Amino acid sequence: MDIQGAVADFITANVTFTTTTENIFVSTPLLRINRNSAIVMIAAWGILTTGTATTTVTPRIRRGTAITDTLVSAADTVTVGAAAGSNEQFQMVCFEQLTSEQVVRYSFTLQQVSATGNGTGLVAGIMAIAV
Repeated sequence: MDIQGAVADFITANVTFTTTTENIFVSTPLLRINRNSAIVMIAAWGILTTGTATTTVTPRIRRGTAITDTLVSAADTVTVGAAAGSNEQFQMVCFEQLTSEQVVRYSFTLQQVSATGNGTGLVAGIMAIAV
């Protein structure tokens, strides 16, 4: 298989994660698909300082740039080390089979569970490779 395209982006500015709302952490630039179908590998990583009373965090990868867009990855919760103020690292890798898509974007999201205070995303990165 040949690589059809690859995109990546990262952030170093803080992102606020509002209590228990799913929030976009980082998104890819547009990925152009040059054939009728492709397999896309998406990998993302980020560090979150948890908000007050956070018990778990749910990381997700979505196709698009909204929290209502298509879920591509699993949405499994991860137990955090401390209920507030701990720096927690999250990473995901997933694959998607595309047909009849010409341009796509992907987003890495996080959602705190049981939080009564906002979290702060510190750094994050995402990449997508289409073959």
